[in-house]
Amino acid sequence: MHSFVESFVLTFVPLFIVIDAIGNLPIVVSLTEGISLRERRRMVNIAIITATLVGLAFLFFGHWILNVLRIQVGEFAIAGGLILLVLSIKYMITGHLIDANKEEMAAVVPIGTPLVVGPATITTLLFLADVEKYSLYMI
Repeated sequence: MHSFVESFVLTFVPLFIVIDAIGNLPIVVSLTEGISLRERRRMVNIAIITATLVGLAFLFFGHWILNVLRIQVGEFAIAGGLILLVLSIKYMITGHLIDANKEEMAAVVPIGTPLVVGPATITTLLFLADVEKYSLYMI
């Protein structure tokens, strides 16, 4: 049986890599330019809550949702990657990700999802919950 520290590392490291908090930081900074510190904190909190809810929903109900829709995990990962590709191309062409009037919407999309909890994170959560070697250590 794995020790708690080993189990934590086996779960934390893959999720830390796919969430890519350091890589998402410049995008979050650019999306929060020109707003007050209080609004920026509120926006980040909304993004964290959104990412947490989406991640937990897919952790516990992801396989069931994909089975109902008859989608395999690999197909989901490819479709999600294509969505991120379209967002990236739009960002390169226009110079901005979204045209949102409300900071709450930018906190949900694109920060909360798909940047923080996107296809890679959801696929990793599904694999961690499914594979016997990496079954939910923390729960």
